[in-house]
Amino acid sequence: MERELITIVTPMAPRATKRTTLAPRKSATLNNARIGLLDNNKPNADRFLESVGALLKQRYEGVELIAKRKMTRTGADGLQEFADRCDVVINAFAD
Repeated sequence: MERELITIVTPMAPRATKRTTLAPRKSATLNNARIGLLDNNKPNADRFLESVGALLKQRYEGVELIAKRKMTRTGADGLQEFADRCDVVINAFAD
């Protein structure tokens, strides 16, 4: 009886880690920061950002949340003006 050889291929790459430094920060804390919450218009991104915003308000004093929904995939959508109004921006993307 002839045996058939089956080759199994996995699409998973080996794990790789990379150490890097954080980008320079204007401030060491988020106290009194204007935090932008950028929603990419995917399902539930707004709900996720609302939860993140609530946690930030609990943990840091004087946080101001500025929400924006990005309506297009490629257009700038006023993103530079949005970023200029914020000290920090949190972007939610994916489904």
